[in-house]
Amino acid sequence: MKRRDFLKIATGSAGGAAAIGAAGARSSSTSAAVQEGEGNNTTSGNGTTGNATTDGSGSGEGEELPGAGTTKTVEVGPNGQNVFDPETVYVQRGATVEWVWRSPGHNVHATDVPEDADWDVQTEITGPEFTYSYTFDGPLGEYHYVCDPHEALGMVGNVVVNESGQAPGGEGGEAELHPEEMGVPFQAHFVGIATILMMIVSLVYAFFVLKYGESQNASAPNKE
Repeated sequence: MKRRDFLKIATGSAGGAAAIGAAGARSSSTSAAVQEGEGNNTTSGNGTTGNATTDGSGSGEGEELPGAGTTKTVEVGPNGQNVFDPETVYVQRGATVEWVWRSPGHNVHATDVPEDADWDVQTEITGPEFTYSYTFDGPLGEYHYVCDPHEALGMVGNVVVNESGQAPGGEGGEAELHPEEMGVPFQAHFVGIATILMMIVSLVYAFFVLKYGESQNASAPNKE
């Protein structure tokens, strides 16, 4: 094979690999958009959810809040750990947060909330199958809470109510999320890895051919 022919093949391979990677990225973006559109379970406002009664205050009558119909879940003591998972939840006004007990001996106690906010819950110290939910239709800001028995061990949590319902990106960027959290199928990772490997192999092979030349027996005699 002549050097010129090889370079054409190598260039075509790299281009094909890049096209595959782009297609995988578009597929991943579509999957993420579908998952985001599905949203979470809806709630029925400030009524009773699970085994606990919410006590949130209502917003203005007839006011449509941007987070209405959205529910985010916080696990209380998952795998026997003294933590809230996730520790910080970002929601829009009108969204509901549901706490689900995964191990015994925990509670949710609101300790520091924005001015004029009505969230002052202190649930009983209990365990599974207990759940508690609250619709955050009050002022924007940070709502801090703790588990009373394990506060000293760092079992604290936060609900941040903001306009976007997302974590701030910092320096004007968006918050970094794990691909699976964005709905990217795990198979798409293999597409990206395969694309990079194909490009590296093509470049390394091209380097050696250009540096050391082609074999005298690689092409037919008298062929240009």
